[in-house]
Amino acid sequence: MSLTKKAYAAIKAKIVNCEYMPDTFLNELALMKELGVSRTPIREAVSRLEQENLVRIVPKKGIIVRNLTLSDVKDVYQVRALLEPHIIRLWGARVRSETLMEYQEKLRQTSRETPEWERYLIDNELHRIISDRCENQYFVQLLDKVYDQNHRIRILSGKLHRRLEDTRTEHLLIVERILAGDSEGAAKAMEVHLEYSRKAALESLTQSPL
Repeated sequence: MSLTKKAYAAIKAKIVNCEYMPDTFLNELALMKELGVSRTPIREAVSRLEQENLVRIVPKKGIIVRNLTLSDVKDVYQVRALLEPHIIRLWGARVRSETLMEYQEKLRQTSRETPEWERYLIDNELHRIISDRCENQYFVQLLDKVYDQNHRIRILSGKLHRRLEDTRTEHLLIVERILAGDSEGAAKAMEVHLEYSRKAALESLTQSPL
């Protein structure tokens, strides 16, 4: 892995996982020291992250982790509501049953005692399982970017609006419908899940603006 890719992956992971919170200033010299790389890889990585709307480079101020606005939340869920049910309708039947059953068992074993970070990863997993079966590369590329932003939204809103238990139930229903060969039922269950998630995120972020 090149030094630029190393820096990009490390900084991006901290942004997406909210270790670097929105509006946080990132110091270039501190990043160089933390990651053990020179200025050039850091700048190249930051430039790429700016293109992905994860940071802003402000002249004479530095690097700022991009904030999440209510408009961002609406846009993210609009894309997901259009694409994810559509992908299930077209390609849901191609998801391996073994993969879904393994996921189903993993999800059933979670509880309120399961660390939140682990539950977020499991939450992400189902959406990735489904999008991985999509045969439209442009849909996949768009969803990759959307999922990065959505992960931040989920963490930030989840800390305020406890939807993890509801999400677990909704995901189990989606899996059950796909396993039953009911792609339309699974697509509708995904639509309901995304709408509840959208409303919860907007409510949480409205109550406590970022």
